[in-house]
Amino acid sequence: MSTEQQLAAVVSAANNLTQVITGKVGEIDKAIAEARRAYEAQLLDLKNRLPRLAVTKNFNLYPSADGKLIDNWGIHGEVTCNKLRSITATSQATGRPQADVDFMLQVQADVREQFPEFDIRASEYWRTIVNVWQLKWATAGVSPWLAFPYTVDTALANGTGAVPLNSYITLGAFVRVVEGAIAGAWSTGVEKGKWRWCSAVVAPTELFGAYYHLHPMRNSASGVVEVMLAGACTGVVTSPGDWGTMLALN
Repeated sequence: MSTEQQLAAVVSAANNLTQVITGKVGEIDKAIAEARRAYEAQLLDLKNRLPRLAVTKNFNLYPSADGKLIDNWGIHGEVTCNKLRSITATSQATGRPQADVDFMLQVQADVREQFPEFDIRASEYWRTIVNVWQLKWATAGVSPWLAFPYTVDTALANGTGAVPLNSYITLGAFVRVVEGAIAGAWSTGVEKGKWRWCSAVVAPTELFGAYYHLHPMRNSASGVVEVMLAGACTGVVTSPGDWGTMLALN
């Protein structure tokens, strides 16, 4: 065999080896991707099995005794409250007004831009009444927080509206920003002019005594926000279909 033939054979063998290695790398990459998908699916399944118990009061935003505030909520002094509507637990067939059905269908249409399968069951029976509130402000002071639900252990939390970070916590609400801007806590993911299911999952920190405040911040000098079904619960909630009144243990 001539030198040229030997060199050609070496090149051919090298090319074949490269192809084998490339194929094996592809198989390894595919196996890693499949293992990652399986791991993430198992992790999501595990998170979905975590109990979902309310850690804040008044998810349904019932009014205070005088009707001027949201009961068991802290409202900044610069913020005024106005209850826009109370949607009954009864179905449309047994008395829910058409205006309320139409309102919930608009919420559903907006949220479906995020979650196409979301069904708010606008005409069906619900477990409890759903109250919708407007929060409005015209000035923003040194500490421009908006509003927060009291925790179920308010006395232990010294009235701060903070939750401990020793387990998974989901903060959420249905929110529409009409004017101005807010951010954080139960308003995470807002979009001006649209109803959005806003949510944030806070993971355990392993930091002794660590906590998280439940109030969004007002990022504009004035604004108008509409909100319903707001609060925090244990566990991980990733779909608006799983949001609503949460079971709370007294």
